[in-house]
Amino acid sequence: MASSKTMQKAIENATIATEKDQAGQYEEAYRYYQTAVEYFLHATKYEVKGDKAIKSIRQRCAGYLDRAESLKKYLEEKKTADSNPNPKPVAAKSGTGKGGGGGKDTEEEDKLTSSL
Repeated sequence: MASSKTMQKAIENATIATEKDQAGQYEEAYRYYQTAVEYFLHATKYEVKGDKAIKSIRQRCAGYLDRAESLKKYLEEKKTADSNPNPKPVAAKSGTGKGGGGGKDTEEEDKLTSSL
């Protein structure tokens, strides 16, 4: 029954992430989304059988990764605004490109995204 434990942990983390997200606790939500995706990907790689189930889980993971990426961007912008007492509008931040700001979290997200 290892697959049910992994899937249960994934679902629990996704549920908590959604609750934290709705409550405005974005840093915690971001971490829970990442953890949920890790559990889901582990389950699809080692435990879940069946193409339909794997496809469904991967679609769910893609949605969680998108939301986590949005939260990360928001948190980075907020941190920048908080550390700058005289914030100036920055047009580059509002773009849709994937440039700049590489770091440990970005590398982890890239790794998770590529494993999908």
